Amino acid sequence: MLAIGIIVGLIGAAVGIVASAVGGLVGIAFGLLGGCVGLLPHLLPVVLITIGIIWLVKGSNARNVTGARANQGDTARPQRPCTPR
Repeated sequence: MLAIGIIVGLIGAAVGIVASAVGGLVGIAFGLLGGCVGLLPHLLPVVLITIGIIWLVKGSNARNVTGARANQGDTARPQRPCTPR
């Protein structure tokens, strides 16, 4: 009876350790999620301003504007080394 009690106690302790570890990890995840949600009102304007600046810089690039392209004309022939004849 003593051996059965010791085995059951060890199994209960192992289950308790696993349950507490899982509970701790879930608590950490919820804490990080809450921290991110708390930072969202502060970081959202920074992200929007950064996206706007990138959009403005990309929009002012002359290669991206379709109406400002110059006429390309004929394409240049590829440069090849001279071959002896």
